[in-house]
Amino acid sequence: MQTISAPYRCSDTEHASIANLRRIYSAAVRTSYANARDERGGFLKQKDLRDLVKARFAGGVADAWILHCATLEGMEARRRVPDGSLVFGGRKNLLRRNNGMIESGEWREKRMLPLASRGDKNYRGNRHFRLAPDARSCTFRMYGRRVDMQLPRMSGNAGEIMRQAAALAASKLINVMFRIDATHLHMTIDPMDLPDHPERRRPVAAISGRAIGIDLNPQSIGVAAVGNRTNPAAIEGTSLLDYVLADTSLPIGASNETVREMLAATCDRIIGMARKHRAGLIVLEKGLGKLRSSGKNRSLNRVNNYWTRTVLLYMLTRKARLCGLKVMEVWAGYSTTIGNLAFEAPDACASAAEIGRRGLALSSGVKDVLPAMASEVVHRRWKDDELPRAVHDALRRSTTWGELHRSIKTAKLGVRRPHPRRSADFDGPAASLLGHAVRRLGLKHRPGWIYRPAPVPLLEATA
Repeated sequence: MQTISAPYRCSDTEHASIANLRRIYSAAVRTSYANARDERGGFLKQKDLRDLVKARFAGGVADAWILHCATLEGMEARRRVPDGSLVFGGRKNLLRRNNGMIESGEWREKRMLPLASRGDKNYRGNRHFRLAPDARSCTFRMYGRRVDMQLPRMSGNAGEIMRQAAALAASKLINVMFRIDATHLHMTIDPMDLPDHPERRRPVAAISGRAIGIDLNPQSIGVAAVGNRTNPAAIEGTSLLDYVLADTSLPIGASNETVREMLAATCDRIIGMARKHRAGLIVLEKGLGKLRSSGKNRSLNRVNNYWTRTVLLYMLTRKARLCGLKVMEVWAGYSTTIGNLAFEAPDACASAAEIGRRGLALSSGVKDVLPAMASEVVHRRWKDDELPRAVHDALRRSTTWGELHRSIKTAKLGVRRPHPRRSADFDGPAASLLGHAVRRLGLKHRPGWIYRPAPVPLLEATA
């Protein structure tokens, strides 16, 4: 799904009417969440829960469809947090309210949810909202009440998508979901419903045995194209076709729009690599949304938590679907150790290559995504280094990747290949750095750099 948000303007009376509806809707969602489970711990049927919500809130302010949407939202929230511990308004704000740091009015405002009306193409896309053909205004109607919202002129892909959605909704061809809060109107559609979506690309004929692996880190994203047409369970037969390292470090105070622009540019690079190498599969590691840092180091917490990894997953999945590509997730345990042992690439890119190989293995029916132990891969990393005999014996005795990983950690061996770093005086749009061609990720003022293997003429010029 794709959501486009736009600020709106309306009269004070109309704004008060929306606020009153949001208050009723928020209370209905909380009621649905609190009563979604019965005495035996099972989930109530949707009809029974909806009847309970309607019995409490029906009465001329919110109609049956809005209460139905509130019921569904409460049920979805209860399935995400089944133990009933969800705090509407945020646990942090609840503690601030209990400590007298915020007033009751501010606490009630934070508990207010956006008013949501789910799509229904039998009613021109939505039962309550009508988007104008030029996407410059939107009308909300319920029980004879009408709210006229003025929207700014949306340019670029967002404006094109909104105008296409308005035309298709008027023809009763698509569902359009609307949410409205105190300042913004949010429109959600399925991008596959738009035949002329601006991000849609002509599918390319994929070559079997090729995949794009992605490894996410706080300040870098490794992308690698791998190929294995014989036995994807064996790491020896996997070749590294290409790789790209995206430096995604952000300045302090970067806005959400800047973060999303940076992630969108990174997704476009990934899609471009998949099309270039005719790989029909993009593979990421599982559990990206659970990676959070909450220690005492505030600077580290900001770096680790600044951009939401799930945003990249959803954005990449949407763009990949529009290009005929498949996105899947795999377990990524020991991928850094195995990748750095097997592939000659920077740390994140080597790990991405191993993640891509696991995607090939899983898609071909191999249940165990870990590769078989290969002594030539293990010892190739240190064949020119003089290691103590005890370390050599520990590496030789390792029969699983887990044992090898622990032996490497115990011996404090350097496995990770360093990432190329720009010097303080580097400011060129394109240059060669440690055998890598360096270019900006996107526009001039957008943060981020791209490192990829430098072409041969550039390497010769550097030498």
